[in-house]
Amino acid sequence: MTCPHCKKFSGHRMDLHAHLIDEHAEEVAVYVEDDGVMYFEMSCPLCNDSVKQPLKKRASVLDEYRREIRLVAFDLLLYHLMEKHPEEED
Repeated sequence: MTCPHCKKFSGHRMDLHAHLIDEHAEEVAVYVEDDGVMYFEMSCPLCNDSVKQPLKKRASVLDEYRREIRLVAFDLLLYHLMEKHPEEED
């Protein structure tokens, strides 16, 4: 699979997952809204489909779980790429 963000990385799905976390973590916004609920939000760089999901974690633990949240978000992106953009898989 090829990285949809930079197109510079190509490899196995698991390796792409690690690349996304290491090089493109900022593509997943993790934040707390005024209602006190924590959310993550991201968009597919190929089609701009986006997802905004509330999280069950308390806002007070945001920094502690930011990496894990991004791991899950990128996993969802990879499933989206496999389903909606199979031509990008190499």
